[in-house]
Amino acid sequence: MMNVMIVEDETIMRLALTTLIDWGSNGFRIVYEASNGYQALQYIKENRDIDIVITDLKMPVMDGLELIDELNQLDGISPHVVILSAYDDFGFVRKAFKKGVNDYILKSEMDPNVVLDLMCRIKHDCEVEQTMSKQSREIFNGERIRLKQQTIREWLEIGVNPQLEPSNLEDLNMRFEWTNITVSVIRVEGLAEVQERYGSSIGKFVSSVLKSIDQVLTEVGTGEVISCNPYEYVVLLSFRTSSLIYVRQSISQILDQIIFVLREYTNLQVTIGVSELCEELRQIPEFYLQARKNADLRFVINKHRIIYPEDARHFLKQSGETLIGKEQTLLDALKEGKEQSVLQELDKMFTLIKRSASMGNEVLRARYMELLMILVKFMYDNGFVNSQEIKRIEDVYQMAWQIDSAERLQTRISNLVLQLLQEIDKQAGQMNRVVAIAQEFIMEHYNEDITLGKVSGIVHLSEGYFSTLFSNAVGETFKEFVTKVRMKKAMESMKKEPYLKIYEIAERTGYASTEHFSRVFKKATGVSPNQFMRSVSK
Repeated sequence: MMNVMIVEDETIMRLALTTLIDWGSNGFRIVYEASNGYQALQYIKENRDIDIVITDLKMPVMDGLELIDELNQLDGISPHVVILSAYDDFGFVRKAFKKGVNDYILKSEMDPNVVLDLMCRIKHDCEVEQTMSKQSREIFNGERIRLKQQTIREWLEIGVNPQLEPSNLEDLNMRFEWTNITVSVIRVEGLAEVQERYGSSIGKFVSSVLKSIDQVLTEVGTGEVISCNPYEYVVLLSFRTSSLIYVRQSISQILDQIIFVLREYTNLQVTIGVSELCEELRQIPEFYLQARKNADLRFVINKHRIIYPEDARHFLKQSGETLIGKEQTLLDALKEGKEQSVLQELDKMFTLIKRSASMGNEVLRARYMELLMILVKFMYDNGFVNSQEIKRIEDVYQMAWQIDSAERLQTRISNLVLQLLQEIDKQAGQMNRVVAIAQEFIMEHYNEDITLGKVSGIVHLSEGYFSTLFSNAVGETFKEFVTKVRMKKAMESMKKEPYLKIYEIAERTGYASTEHFSRVFKKATGVSPNQFMRSVSK
């Protein structure tokens, strides 16, 4: 069993990580959660059995980079560090890599299977390190493959180190040149079917896809592939010539072969987004994002095809007024679950779409698909997608290319949104019931020792998540609510039984210390308990 520590200042993110996978059954144990690097460091100094540290980079008191520096200086302690990063953390990520960190998790793309695969690989590597000598580890082929894939990930996210020597590529056995590079993002279609087919064996699926793609690249003698998650793969191709005609022909042949192999041997349909020709290594992150955006257009152009840069430019040029950048009000209304506001904003989007009608039915359909893409992304980002939602989305998608009535299509999209609102309302109702149970417990047990930990345990939530949920629902913190209830009960006792002693009232309302009760009472009411009792006894 490997001991894992999570270091993250955001309570929701810590909760997401602790509940993302079944840690225990996979050989891991989360032994501590820290909200900043300083807390983590103090714990590790006293408990030297931490194997893996998953840490955010941007935190108060002590950030992730400072924590890594401190860990590197500790004698006899060398936990494996995994960093949590966002797309705008490139500078921090680069510094982390320089400090010896090799693994990271993108916050925006935390997939349970990807995280589990990463943790299992780390566990495997640690077990290998324990059983193999240093010399044998250096020649261990699996380590070289891992390092190669990690190097490519670093290129995609934060760029290529200008000091990197060509010999390093040879050491990693890379089929790669320094110039004329293209980035291709391969998206697997039919996510529900893949999940159903492979279930908990998703790691075998990823391995099968990687082997199939690598087989093609080996045959052509160029290119590398890595997996970003089970449904997205990145292929880097490089060419000795800058001839656009030759490069395009070569890319087309290689990607067509990849599509064929995946269809024949793994029964997969894919869409591929291709970047421009990258002439400088420092441009790789920019062109990676371009390839991802082109792959995203599968929702509005078509799936099961290769989308080249000129395809994307032609579509955007012919598509009239785009919805991208105008969707925030709709998404805000969805987050709040306000049905009337959502439907009003949806009507505004429909009106905006209809302005493209003069450009032809194909453009009109594309605009509706763009709206659907916005809704799909919201559902993914907020955890509302399951196999049923996927099926409904794909039904609407297919309908968009066959329907001859915009009104019918709008009705289908509206129904999808109404179903989403029902799910949001259902979740909100569940959370409201949790808060109601907590309030009822406080009202009945205000005279006892009530703690956040005790009440969060009753409703089966972590302290951090319950605290945030309670504050958002009630409009005041847990502690403030408990104090308000106790003060109300204290004043009621003073009015009904003015002969009681202050210490007796304190004990009745859950305070062991009369002095503490008096301070809290005066802060809450503006007068001392004695002054209040004199005023009500007149």
